[in-house]
Amino acid sequence: MMTHDRLAVAVALFAVALPAQNTGVLFDASLDGYIEVPYSAQIVPQSGITVEAWITYDESTLGPGWRWPTIVRHGINPGGENYMLRVAAANTNTRTLLWKIETQTGASVVATYPFQPGEFLAWTHVAGTYDGNTLALYVNGVQVATAAGSGQPIRDVNDVLRIGKGSDVATPIEVWNGGLDEVRIWPFARSAEDIQRSMNLELTAVPGYVSTWNLNNDFFDSSGGQHATASGQAVFTANPLALTAPIFAFGIQAGASTPGCLGDLKLCPSGPSVAGYNDFRVVCTRVPPAALTVWGGSIGTVTTPLPLLGVDVWLDPTGLVVVSNTADALGSSSASLPIPPGISGFSFGIQCIALDPCGQQGFTASDALVVVI
Repeated sequence: MMTHDRLAVAVALFAVALPAQNTGVLFDASLDGYIEVPYSAQIVPQSGITVEAWITYDESTLGPGWRWPTIVRHGINPGGENYMLRVAAANTNTRTLLWKIETQTGASVVATYPFQPGEFLAWTHVAGTYDGNTLALYVNGVQVATAAGSGQPIRDVNDVLRIGKGSDVATPIEVWNGGLDEVRIWPFARSAEDIQRSMNLELTAVPGYVSTWNLNNDFFDSSGGQHATASGQAVFTANPLALTAPIFAFGIQAGASTPGCLGDLKLCPSGPSVAGYNDFRVVCTRVPPAALTVWGGSIGTVTTPLPLLGVDVWLDPTGLVVVSNTADALGSSSASLPIPPGISGFSFGIQCIALDPCGQQGFTASDALVVVI
């Protein structure tokens, strides 16, 4: 039987990029319509967040009066938002892209980007990130605004996630006015390079509490299983986005987590594992904040775990390398793994073990991940 890493290499050697379906959803701010995802703690991550989407927006056809065209909003009751990414058009058709989060202590953190007339008529990638220390806003992978964070995680008001609309107050003043495609939520703050490396890819089956709504004639979350439904006017429309769908770009999960205080610990790459990716790293989330973490790397994984410190170790002990670091204040731990230029046809297994009072013998462990370069 082939090990996980050998299987990954065998498949990767024959893998090709597949064309994306190139459809998205069109919204009209004069008509009520939205996509809605039921509440799940997965889409209000406490370890940081990245929200991203491809958008078009036409301010010239926006109706009069107060308007807040919304890309993504979690928490739709007035004043009850946990986070939102939208245009603050106000009562004068102001052109300001706004990214906002509310923290557990009630602090609002906001970053804004005033854009030019017609700047978003063509398909544009936008993203907002938060790691506790910094809130950042990106346009086409370039940072355009930041704000100082409060050090606290995002508030989790038990509510739904809306795509294409915010609150129902004075419907439809918070309906988006343009197209949306490839909406994604990650449970950690991604860097500019992370965003640039994947923005032109159609992502599916991304591990580690990531949600990806490809909007290819359905409302399925192709990574995290947080499927949506639509209401009102949300029309599937072909678009010219030249996205590709890579095979195994985000690795292969192996084994299972030995859960702790915050549930299963899961690994997620910061982006596709490709040559020349200097900021590539593997991130473990749902770790106790500031906990000691131990990272192991090996030539591959095993199908039967090795018991250690009350947790399951899924790494091949042959050539095992171990390093340690500390999780950040929001419970995210990263293993930095810069990928040199020119490298390919290589794979390895990686796993994280964390000091956790809820685990047997005081430890918990993530699942393992086979990274294929």
